[in-house]
Amino acid sequence: MNNTLLFILLFSIETAYAQLPETDIFVSDMKMKDGKFEFSRPENITHRPGYDNQPYFIPDGKSLLFVSMPDTTQADIYSYDFKSKKSAAITKTKESEYSPMLTPDGKNISVVRVDDDKGQRFYRFPVKEQNATVVKGTDSIGYYCWLNQDFLAMFILGDAMTLQVLDINKNERTLVASDVGRCMRLTNDKKKLLFVIKQNENEWSIFEMDIATREKKKLISTIPGSEDYAVLKDGSLIMGSKGKLYRCNLSESTDWKEIADFSAELGDFYRISVSQQGDKIAMVAFTGKRP
Repeated sequence: MNNTLLFILLFSIETAYAQLPETDIFVSDMKMKDGKFEFSRPENITHRPGYDNQPYFIPDGKSLLFVSMPDTTQADIYSYDFKSKKSAAITKTKESEYSPMLTPDGKNISVVRVDDDKGQRFYRFPVKEQNATVVKGTDSIGYYCWLNQDFLAMFILGDAMTLQVLDINKNERTLVASDVGRCMRLTNDKKKLLFVIKQNENEWSIFEMDIATREKKKLISTIPGSEDYAVLKDGSLIMGSKGKLYRCNLSESTDWKEIADFSAELGDFYRISVSQQGDKIAMVAFTGKRP
């Protein structure tokens, strides 16, 4: 599979001259009251044409990072401040950056960058600087999840999409699984990695990997056609489908139960992110075909 096709698959950009998918990030306050979830009316924090995606809440909950791409040539990382309700550019480079996160020590921002040679590599740079440093052993990376300061879980591009773990200090990769989805999350105790395996076109499942032993086991099937999820403070999982939000508490059952209907405000949405405080949820709405 060539780099162009892989880039299309991961970032939903059909060609350098095609129209980007129209996506916006909505944020809603959330809380549990009398055993039921309550959500405020979702607010569109990126209300403009273009591609705004991949929200990531800063650990203190005061802001979030996201990818903004108003045209077909350049993607940069932006920050949205909840108090001022304003966005500001974090990166202003000639390359395109995606998948922003803070490193585990909180001192750097990490991204997937598309370099001049169209290769996709993993970079990190100090929060207040533009000088990024590439991390060796990350060629063909699409998405990632920090396991801890020394190990990185990577969604690697290829004829089959694979989940690999990189020992950053030794520059050694370990294959974990093949035919995986893009979404990777840590459990709240940070002892296990959650990821999706697509067994076939219709059967997708969320698995967990013990970070210490690398042992894997299946937890639950995803909602049909959905692969993006988030972990709540109580350890339960949430997924979206056709404008509705579903929750599964594995300590009780393996059923997905509807907890909110955002179809009137958002239409359809797919990527979701939840603040560490558990008081906000970000959802990426799209128009047309799912990106």
